[in-house]
Amino acid sequence: MDERLSAAPVVPRFAAAIREMAGVAAFYAGGSIGSGDYRPGISDLDLVAVVGAPLTRARRNPLRALHRTLGVAKLHCAYVSLPDISDVGRKHVTWAHERMFRRPLSGISRAELHQFGVTVYGPAPAELVPPLGPAELAEAARAELRGYWTGAVRRARVWRTDLHVDLGLTTVSRAGVTIATGRLITKREAIDRLRRSASRTT
Repeated sequence: MDERLSAAPVVPRFAAAIREMAGVAAFYAGGSIGSGDYRPGISDLDLVAVVGAPLTRARRNPLRALHRTLGVAKLHCAYVSLPDISDVGRKHVTWAHERMFRRPLSGISRAELHQFGVTVYGPAPAELVPPLGPAELAEAARAELRGYWTGAVRRARVWRTDLHVDLGLTTVSRAGVTIATGRLITKREAIDRLRRSASRTT
């Protein structure tokens, strides 16, 4: 087992539990687990299950029940259909924020899987997930800023928590590098950039 998973032992257990239940062909951990930035109890678990076919209602219902039984609020999992995996705009069944809905697997998430994704089982991400070029990755970073974060700046209450402020700052720092260079950096690298910027202004 990849040593990065030792910080989040629920991940391999969850991956094993849904393998037959959802017809999973490959299971990956991305985000902060892959980049080495994961902090138990603080960081989200950003997981991707590649399923052989779109999930039917008969498969979604027990999955929803399993997620609720686990009670891990920060566990997010996208169930990406293998036949549709090349379509970046396609919406897939996703469990996040303690509910099930549909949304695309973002360009940033796809790039993270390529750069530092952890394979729990199945082929490596590069064998299933089409890569993004530098220009596509830069546009994916712009899309993230135009999406959730554009709306967030209008909601004063979300900026009253240290966690949201920290996340907002690191997201903008990371996006700036991606837009300028077409590459990803980790949260630690983003924090270092913020520190250097702050030291130059003092």
